[in-house]
Amino acid sequence: MRKPTNAVPQSPAGPTSPWNHPAFTLLLALLLGIIAWMVVTIYVDPQGNYTVQNVPINYAYSASTYTSQGLDIVEKPDLETVDVKVSGNSTIIGNIQNSDIMVYPSYSGVSGPGKVTLRLQARLVNTTDFPGDIECTVENPKTIDVVFDEVSEKTLPITVDASGVSVADGYMLNKTTAVPAEITLRGPTSELDQISSVVATVSSDSKLSDTTTVPATLELRDENGAPFTTQYTTMDSETANITLTIYQVRELPLTVDFIGAPTNFDADSLKYSLSQETLRVAGPARTVSTLESLTVTDFDLAQEFEMGRDYQRLVELPAGIVSLDGVTSVTLSFDTEDMESKKLNISNIKAINVPSNYEIEILSSLVSGVTLYGPADEIEALSADSVVAQIDCQSVNLTVGQQTIPVTIQIPSSTRIFATGSYTVQCEVVAK
Repeated sequence: MRKPTNAVPQSPAGPTSPWNHPAFTLLLALLLGIIAWMVVTIYVDPQGNYTVQNVPINYAYSASTYTSQGLDIVEKPDLETVDVKVSGNSTIIGNIQNSDIMVYPSYSGVSGPGKVTLRLQARLVNTTDFPGDIECTVENPKTIDVVFDEVSEKTLPITVDASGVSVADGYMLNKTTAVPAEITLRGPTSELDQISSVVATVSSDSKLSDTTTVPATLELRDENGAPFTTQYTTMDSETANITLTIYQVRELPLTVDFIGAPTNFDADSLKYSLSQETLRVAGPARTVSTLESLTVTDFDLAQEFEMGRDYQRLVELPAGIVSLDGVTSVTLSFDTEDMESKKLNISNIKAINVPSNYEIEILSSLVSGVTLYGPADEIEALSADSVVAQIDCQSVNLTVGQQTIPVTIQIPSSTRIFATGSYTVQCEVVAK
């Protein structure tokens, strides 16, 4: 007898529903997982991390911690930026830029000179756009090595080395001027102590004949004049403008101006000499080139002349002209071998240049004891009638009434005789 067979019923043939497809089930599970993650992220746990790259290191922040100890950074790593991990609400931290964060070393461990390992810290500075609890952490490197030392300042004048400058014939380099005139150095005290001078070296490709200004690089030198290379010291300027003042050089004769002599007196008739006949001078070409001679201070024959005496006279140089011989005065000597003197009482008294609103009556009848000098032959033949005591009213402040008025002694008959001394006459001044 045959046993009955337990056959599985077969499904009727036809199209399969997409809801029962395995791929659909997988996609649906994935979508539900994403939705669940977003719900948790946004509403349940919105925290996340974000890396902000190339955030600059601010070495100046809290610098008073070490500057108050007289210290400064003399060496730091060649590191300008770092990456910072930002932790917080993931919906906003993704918009944070490197300008919204500040990275700075912690100087709390700095207590003296030397190399110190500093921890880098970061904080959010833009709390207006990014409120809430946001944490910033430097990723790499987390520490840096910085060298501190005692820092001071030292100010030195700029010394100009113009040994490489050539000047044209007949000219000289008178002086050099640097702008700025001095330089302030700042750095470790131990390094500053080794710097003795700041030198600007200048040279010229051609021979100079006029003042010029050239730029120059500044060089630090030690006490032996050798170049000194600093490791940490800085200068407030590394260049200077150097003015090279070029002067023209000339040798000029010295002359004397004689005053206090009669109007028609010939000064060339005097036999005199100077201890130095010429003088080497230098100055701007526009001034020196126009000079024909140099004058010593005026010599007043009427007030200063005496027989057999020498006189010290200052050399009067025009503004901007310098003496290359170092001479500032010369000795004036007269050859009086052929000169004689004579004293006369002068009765010939005249007034000239009398103002139209005044009349002058000369009350004195004589000018007594007038001393005259000149060549021996002319002095011997000179008489009182040939001499005039002259009042020049242009040089007198006239007042009504009796007045003592100075006179000058004139010798119309001679151009080589002069008088010495001061003389006056008594006059009556009347207004018209």
